[in-house]
Amino acid sequence: MPNPIADLVEPFAFLIGDWDGDGVGLWDAEPRFRYRERLSISAVPERALLRLSQRTVAAGSGALSHVEESFLRLFPEALVELVVAIPAGYTEIHAGRLVGPRLELRQLALGVAPRALPVNLVERRIELVDGSLHHQVAIAVGPGPAAPHVASILTRSA
Repeated sequence: MPNPIADLVEPFAFLIGDWDGDGVGLWDAEPRFRYRERLSISAVPERALLRLSQRTVAAGSGALSHVEESFLRLFPEALVELVVAIPAGYTEIHAGRLVGPRLELRQLALGVAPRALPVNLVERRIELVDGSLHHQVAIAVGPGPAAPHVASILTRSA
């Protein structure tokens, strides 16, 4: 008997698991920094959803530097919506599709809390390259295109 939820999750199965690795801050307005990232991706039982839990710590000190929780909503033809919550005062909604081993996303909405730093645009990219998960975020804080903010290369944990 066909399982429509499993059929929607199956193309994304290569993402499921715990991913760990190193990242670098690329934002021109700040000094370069290094961090360790853990991205846990799991299927939500009985739903066409993947849950993404991301945590970064500063390289060297191990101090917590960033966390976010996301849900990847899955639809036919590998279409997706990514819903992101960041405790620093942001919410994001992106839409796109899975194209081979890459999530192609475009921002639909960005919520910025009154006391959060101003951000106008967030672009995200997640792609599997030679068995490593490449995770990149670009942002814009004023008019104009987004600039690289952070990038990490993660490998699947044993």
